[in-house]
Formats: sequence, C-alpha cells, structure tokens
Amino acid sequence: MNMSKIVEKNKMSIGLVAVEKPSANGQVQTSIRGTGFVVSSDGKFITCAHVYNQIDEKDRQYLGIMLPEKIDEKGVAHYKKYPVKLVDLDVENDTALMQITDGATKFQAVGGFDDSEKVSEGDEVLIVGYPLALELIMMNFGVTMNASKCIISAVKRRGVDGSLHFFMVDTHINNGSSGSPVFSVDSGKVVAMASGKISSKIPLPDGKVADIPANMGLCVPSKYAQNIINKNK
Repeated sequence: MNMSKIVEKNKMSIGLVAVEKPSANGQVQTSIRGTGFVVSSDGKFITCAHVYNQIDEKDRQYLGIMLPEKIDEKGVAHYKKYPVKLVDLDVENDTALMQITDGATKFQAVGGFDDSEKVSEGDEVLIVGYPLALELIMMNFGVTMNASKCIISAVKRRGVDGSLHFFMVDTHINNGSSGSPVFSVDSGKVVAMASGKISSKIPLPDGKVADIPANMGLCVPSKYAQNIINKNK
C-alpha cells in the first residue's frame, strides 16, 4: 500500500498524550508523554503502559490526548485536547487502553489491525507518531507528526512458552514515540506499537552521560492491543 495513503488515512486518529497542569504563576505547564491512537468511534485509544505509569499519580487528573481536529486550507493541522481516563493496563506487554471522556464527539479510528503472528523479519513497516514532540515545539517547529519507514529486524519470542514477545525494528524510537502505531506497508493496518529504544550511555568528562542511539527500536505486537480491547468490550 502507498505509504502516503497510510498516513493520510490514519493521521486524524493519532495524537499526543500530554499532561497540561496549572503552575504557581498561572501559566499552563505542558509535558508530552507519548503518542496514542484511537481504536473506536467512542474515543478508546491505545498507548504504552509505561507512558501512563510514569506520570505522577497527582498529575493524572490533567492527562489528556491532543488529536488533530481539522486541517486548514494551508495544510496546517489544528489540535484539540480531550480529557481521558484509564480503562485497563497490561504492564507485561506494555499496553494501555484509555478512554476519552468527552462523550459528545465521535472519533475516527485507525484502519484496523493486522495479524501480528504473521509478521516476519524483513517486513516493511511505517511508524507514525510524535517523536521529540516537546523538543520540536520548543524549537519553534510546532506540533509535528512524523512518519518513519523501517523493517522488522527481529521477531522475539518468549523462551518459556514460545509466545510472541516483541519486534525489533531498524530505527531509533525517540522520546514521544512510545504508543505510536506501526503499520504494515503491505496491508496498511496496525501490526505493532512503538514501545522503546536501545541505546548506549557513554560517560562524559564533565560527569554527564551521552545517550547514543543504536538505531534499534522495540515494538509491541498488535495482538496485545487487540486482546485488551476485546477484554473491555
């Protein structure tokens, strides 16, 4: 499937998971924690369990998802933030099901899931999300959705029972990418979710640590998103 068509079909369903809370001076502090993608018209969406768990409990009341609301005649996307609540967590498989609590809006869901059990090394995939979202905003790039083509470089199974564990991809998954849908280039459907990165931490002379990307990322197979969705129907 044409990759630009995959992005075009799904871009209104992919948003930024963010905490926006008031500060002492009356300003709003924004902290972007990851990416999420809508899976039902009533506003259920999937993100990583670690995205939710790394938010302080006292700050979870300010958690929301920013979704594209419209794209103007100049091609600029305009975003709206919606309040959310947790529905269920699968910590072992780093998957969270969330619910947008604005019951008045109908949402566009991603275009379905593919069978992640059939994924093989060398399959082409497309990751669509918001890597380094806050950093890009601070650099005056604004909110920037990013699409990255890569391949499945390894399919990892659990040694205990042979069950599907995770995929490795040949690209670095940056901060903000966690929770991004990973689409099969062939079918245009979701086969995985971006979850983590592999990097080397190198000590520097000033005592700081450099995080050197290894151009390898970890993705959760889509079967775990499907499982948590089906469990909560």
